[in-house]
Amino acid sequence: MLLATHSLVGAFIGKEIGYPPLAFLLGIISHMLLDAIPHADGPDDKPDQKESDPISFDQYALVAVDIAMGLVVFIYLGSKGELSTSAIWGAIGSILPDALDNVPFYSGKLRSIFSPLKLFHQFHARIQRIKLSMIAGLAVQYAIALIFFILMILL
Repeated sequence: MLLATHSLVGAFIGKEIGYPPLAFLLGIISHMLLDAIPHADGPDDKPDQKESDPISFDQYALVAVDIAMGLVVFIYLGSKGELSTSAIWGAIGSILPDALDNVPFYSGKLRSIFSPLKLFHQFHARIQRIKLSMIAGLAVQYAIALIFFILMILL
């Protein structure tokens, strides 16, 4: 899943829970549950994709747009008073697994230094094994993000 989707779900959980440590933990758990939903994370997300394959410009562009959209949404939610400390910790917990496992600049090195991250990577990859086409996979994610954005505002 994209960071915007993970962070919106984590923020909503945190907002509703109201206790930052639990929001953080539930944010991590929500990450795993969301990753188990069939989806696609962009043009490079294919069943036969290897970690050693180069990352395309299109994939970098999608990640940049995802991060920018997430920031805009969170600035908007913050301006409306919808981001409590607990919501922020839920969002942090929800993106932490990808921050540790999916950043090509350092994730491989972290796994080689800290063996539990290698086991986590294997688990993380296994729960994401069902892939959709890019259009369908992104549509699933943006639908989830939209639902949780609306819930953040309404509840």
